[in-house]
Parts: sequence; structure tokens; C-alpha cells
Amino acid sequence: MTSGGDLSEAFRAEVSAEFAFLVEDAGFSGPEQTDDGFLFHSSGLDVEVWFLDGHEPVVATLIAPVASDGVRARGAWLDELYVLSGCGPAQDVPGSAPTRRATLKRVHQHAAALRRLMPLLLTAEGAQLIARCRQD
Repeated sequence: MTSGGDLSEAFRAEVSAEFAFLVEDAGFSGPEQTDDGFLFHSSGLDVEVWFLDGHEPVVATLIAPVASDGVRARGAWLDELYVLSGCGPAQDVPGSAPTRRATLKRVHQHAAALRRLMPLLLTAEGAQLIARCRQD
């Protein structure tokens, strides 16, 4: 595997490219860099994409509702939302990223799943879906 710096740069570039639809089509701002990845922000939702480079590296995407006063509620994981909404199986949104190639592929898969789910997330039904995932 390449050095951590090379991978984090590749991850950063891949997230910027693959999740650009959030900014271009859905009115999000960002991406803002966080400790483990990136944050995209809109008036009603935050989307965080992380690369957690631990013993078993993973790519994870969290969607969190943001109230009108700017207070962020607890979020739900993309794979859970994807399955619960009926968009497809959890296998469409894998997290395991043991290699550079797998990491970049996961970013692509998460972006594709979020693109499919986003029209629903931007509705009142989307808020209910997030709330249901958080209860499980």
C-alpha cells in the first residue's frame, strides 16, 4: 500500500470529485476537511465522509439532520438509510477499505448510493427515515 499521505491525498481528491453533486446539484457547501474526512453542509443536512485508517480501515458516510436553529441531531449511517429506504442491499455500500484501490472504490460506491438516496433525504420522509435509523 502507498504511504498514508499519498492515500489521504487520493481520498481527498476522490471525495471532492465523487461528492461534487452535493454542491453542484443539492445546494450543499463544502467540502470542509475534518480530522477523519470531509463535511458537506446544507441548511437541513450534514454529510460526513470518513476514512478511518485503523486496524481494519473503512470508509464511512454519516448523514445528520440539522435543525433550523443550526443544531445538529444524531446522524444515521448511509448503508442503514440505503437499506431502510428500499434503495438496495447493504452490499451496495460496503465500508471495508484494506487497500488504496478499495478505499477509492468505496468512495465511489458511497457517492453512488448517496446520489440515489438524496432525493428522498431532502423530503420530510427523509427526516423520518433518519429518525427511524437512529432508533434501531
